[in-house]
Amino acid sequence: GSSSNPVHPRHYPRAVDRTATSLQIDKLCPTSLKINSQNNHMPPTQFMQLQDIRDAIKCWYDFNCPRKAACQFASIGQHLLHLAIQRNETLVTLQVGAMDGKSNDPMYEMFVEEGKQFMYSRESFSSLVNWLPVMIEPVPVNYAGMVDTYVDIAKSKGLGCAVPIHAAVSYDGTKTECPFCRVNTADDAPQRCREIPDWMRLQIGTLDCEHSYRFFNKDFDLCVLQDPLPCSSIDNLLRKKNVSPEHVAMLQVDIEGYEYVLIDGFLKEVPDESLPPIIHFEHKVMRDQDKQNHLNISSRLEVVSSMLTERGYTFHDEGEDYLAIRLNIPTKVSLD
Repeated sequence: GSSSNPVHPRHYPRAVDRTATSLQIDKLCPTSLKINSQNNHMPPTQFMQLQDIRDAIKCWYDFNCPRKAACQFASIGQHLLHLAIQRNETLVTLQVGAMDGKSNDPMYEMFVEEGKQFMYSRESFSSLVNWLPVMIEPVPVNYAGMVDTYVDIAKSKGLGCAVPIHAAVSYDGTKTECPFCRVNTADDAPQRCREIPDWMRLQIGTLDCEHSYRFFNKDFDLCVLQDPLPCSSIDNLLRKKNVSPEHVAMLQVDIEGYEYVLIDGFLKEVPDESLPPIIHFEHKVMRDQDKQNHLNISSRLEVVSSMLTERGYTFHDEGEDYLAIRLNIPTKVSLD
């Protein structure tokens, strides 16, 4: 195509032959799970290698990111999935705070929604067999909705496997259960609680119960439940499901202002060379929290930005979200 068209996967450098690690599909994708029993196929056992993904992203970045409008999470995600399809490999994504799997959901918009194309002259994906989504969602009603959404995606788009995880992410190593604050969504909840708008009832769930208290104010005691939920670090939750952090190409996080804690913990537990090349996270709630409730040191957003910048990520502001792209792995000065 001409230079005005966003780059196509076929223009990417070919991968060097290297003995690639394979996914343990039988352990990752038990067919006892309803999502995985919809089709008689599974994703390719070969997952996309981080170095190949970084090469592809460099290509995409040089082309799209000088023109800021084309430099979008949705666009890079679609590029990578096209590349995975072309090479018969599997693109593994991780989403923390997946809600019901489709409401305001960037992964759903990127891969599933018809007509949402962020790449020049490309059709919507007719088959999603090369995508392996891992989704973490703590709120019970959302988790049930998310599983239903992915069963539908398997039926309509040929998704072979997904890895849903019903837990909260926590970096307090002393706990296997965490108090999680969420609105009472039961049919017999008090009338006042049933009148709370849906987006608040379903989306404002958090381990930061102080934030919940400030947010709901006088309705907190009446309407907010403090559920003990299973919780652990991302690495632990993934390994229990036979997923390794180095399988993950893209991390998407939306956890109501708690992003700075999660990203800090994640960067500390995952080896530097295994970090995902793409991290996409909401910053709108963190900004609001910084105005209302300052941290002792600096703002939540500054904490996240400096941690990711140190690790070689470049930032693009998408309005309510940040797209962090890792083009370079910084060389370590010392290996202490």
